[in-house]
Amino acid sequence: MPKIIIDAVEYEVEAGQNLIQAAASVGITIPHYCYHPGLSVSGNCRMCLVEVKGPRGVMAQIACSTPATEGLEVMVNTDTVKKMRQGVMEFLLLNHPIDCPICDQAGECGLQDYYMDYGLYTNRSTVPKVKKNKVVDVGPLVMLDQERCILCSRCVRFCDEVTHSNELVIAGRGEKCRIQTFPGKQLDNPYSANVVDICPVGALTSKDFRFKKRVWFLSTAKSVCTGCSKGCNIYLDHEKGQVYRYRPRHNAAVNDYWICDEGRLSYKVLNENCLQEALIHGEAHPYSTVLERAQAAIAHTLEKHGKVAIGALASPHASLEDNFVLQDLLGQVLGPDQVWGPAHQELGSSDDFLRQADKTPNRAGLAFLGISTDPEATQKQLANPELKLLIILENNCEEAAFDQLLQTHRPTLIYLGSKQNRLAQKADYTLPITNHAEQYGSYVNSEQRLQKVYRALLPSGDAQPGWQALLSLLKPQLKATPSYSDVEDVWGQLREKIPALKGLSFYELPEDGLSLLPTETEVLVAEEVGNV
Repeated sequence: MPKIIIDAVEYEVEAGQNLIQAAASVGITIPHYCYHPGLSVSGNCRMCLVEVKGPRGVMAQIACSTPATEGLEVMVNTDTVKKMRQGVMEFLLLNHPIDCPICDQAGECGLQDYYMDYGLYTNRSTVPKVKKNKVVDVGPLVMLDQERCILCSRCVRFCDEVTHSNELVIAGRGEKCRIQTFPGKQLDNPYSANVVDICPVGALTSKDFRFKKRVWFLSTAKSVCTGCSKGCNIYLDHEKGQVYRYRPRHNAAVNDYWICDEGRLSYKVLNENCLQEALIHGEAHPYSTVLERAQAAIAHTLEKHGKVAIGALASPHASLEDNFVLQDLLGQVLGPDQVWGPAHQELGSSDDFLRQADKTPNRAGLAFLGISTDPEATQKQLANPELKLLIILENNCEEAAFDQLLQTHRPTLIYLGSKQNRLAQKADYTLPITNHAEQYGSYVNSEQRLQKVYRALLPSGDAQPGWQALLSLLKPQLKATPSYSDVEDVWGQLREKIPALKGLSFYELPEDGLSLLPTETEVLVAEEVGNV
């Protein structure tokens, strides 16, 4: 690892980094606009100018294109460096509109932040500002303000290098330069809204989020997108029980710095049709009443028809913890063969980047628990006329599959879900449970990576975490009641089920997740055992 000197202090940094990355790794911020770690280096904003000692003395260099090599000596906070940054800021602000009070980027704007550190605070210009188009509709999700643009070229490089869709270009010369789409094209690729995230100023804004909420009012939680099986890492921004947006959270092993537009907008389902009350045949009743009647229905079915008359559907939408508790508790009551996977597949559009055809976030989690994910096998179980009572956990199968089930025969339905959907209305007994934004939990993505989500919102109405509602529902039938009081207690049992979790608590799960794939050593051992 090379050793470099920054402001007379020696640091050891990783090989292959540029100066911005190396400085950041030791807690030193070098200001920049055009540089982004997920894109190529363009070096056009000049904000990252530093002084570097070399054979010919001290020279000004841009940090983004200067590799951190052994013995490099850099000054990042001298008076000369600060003066250079002030000059860059003055140039950028020369024609920049004073839109801060109405700009959506206010509060998370690089231009605002660096002005407070390096701004000249006095305008020396005596000529009128150059006017450009203020409202340019460049695509279904993105609005462009050409006057606010500082021509960092991040958005252009994103469309060229990441999506390879090449919609954006810098046109014009000199002060007339502007970002625009190519004639006849729109910014409409499946990842278009990422240009809003990487824009350092308020030039590119989200049509969905524009003018909705000042960012300083929002609270942020780390979470995972549940729109498909990829499990992209996100920041969930919310206030007063309402989610306002998803933003991508860096995870090099999953989604890098990006998320798709479909997943980005999937936050809306968290604000719609939340199930807050317990129901009997679609009508609201006190939670305790519904729980008692559902428990009585289970007891009656067991007494009259035996264990084979009761089954349960695990859910690829529910967390690993919820599905594990369903499997664990019903295994104690009925045996291991009465918990089945989803009765259908939820498929949609996909590509070779992030979007997955499987639109469920935890199908791989069911497989790790040993629950079948074969829809045909589940459909055969549902068609069995001996099935008298069915417990359904967080399931979106509301139309054809259950209509067919109800036409064949009519078991008693106990539904635990977070949405006021058709299944909640059709079920005999419905208990509200929390969604992924209202609880601590984990999901296994399509690449067998276990990732955790943090609770961002308080539960809606009477909703409880799925594992807690299941424990209450099945408690009368259990010989010994598990001591599940929080997600960590559930993990105490999960660790016995999944060897990769041994010695690891929920809160110790790495922020970038944990791969559940066998290591090379484990594969070799398994092969040797197989050859014996």
